[in-house]
Amino acid sequence: MKAWVAQVKAELTLFLRDKTVVLFSLVFPVFAVAFFGYLNRDSRVSVLPALSGAKGIEVSYATFLIAGGIGMVVSSAALQNLSTALARQRDVGILKRLGGTPLRVWTLIGAKVLTAAAVILLQTLILIAVNVLLFKAEFRGNPFWGLAVLTVGVVTFSTMGIALAGLCRNADVASAAGVAIGLPMQFLCGTFFPLEGMPPLLRGIARVLPLTYFVDALRGAMITGGGPAEYAREWAILLGCLVVAFLVAVKTFRWE
Repeated sequence: MKAWVAQVKAELTLFLRDKTVVLFSLVFPVFAVAFFGYLNRDSRVSVLPALSGAKGIEVSYATFLIAGGIGMVVSSAALQNLSTALARQRDVGILKRLGGTPLRVWTLIGAKVLTAAAVILLQTLILIAVNVLLFKAEFRGNPFWGLAVLTVGVVTFSTMGIALAGLCRNADVASAAGVAIGLPMQFLCGTFFPLEGMPPLLRGIARVLPLTYFVDALRGAMITGGGPAEYAREWAILLGCLVVAFLVAVKTFRWE
């Protein structure tokens, strides 16, 4: 336990030392959400519950946007920041030196996931504050289910980021792969606009991307209060992605 706590502190210190990553991680998502929120500040959006035949709930665009902004934060932190940082530590020999200590793989991975979760939580609070204070966003759902979906999403995408780092031979490849995978998800998966308003081709692409199901489940929990029973498909897909990512991460992780 002491080793795990110490590693979490070390990971947070490394993150805070990189001012560019800190600035990009905190400023870009807030800027994107504020930009789209301002453009659509007077708009209303119909949110369709997961149950077929159920009537849609009309909410302000700012309310609709919160879950999408959180989805963008989670995917960016995991697939772009975490994967690149882990690959870079391997490139410069930090992981090799850690591998020569009593530190176990699970302690290191757990510390990285918890660090990512702490950063994502801070970003989430900032995004919520921006939407509530500037655009009068509302919460109508169940905060318990919202937190549960957020937790599963953070663990799933963080594990995917670790798996991506293991699959890439160096930090440059991991960075390029993270952008190539993460950027389309951040703009196609119902983050800024409802999927129902997109062309059929883009809707089809979005339906094969895991972020779509995270955003759908999170938006349902925050707006309609929908739990695992109502969003069983979304929960099943997220947990399935977690299992696959975990197996790939274990198989591909290396100290050098």
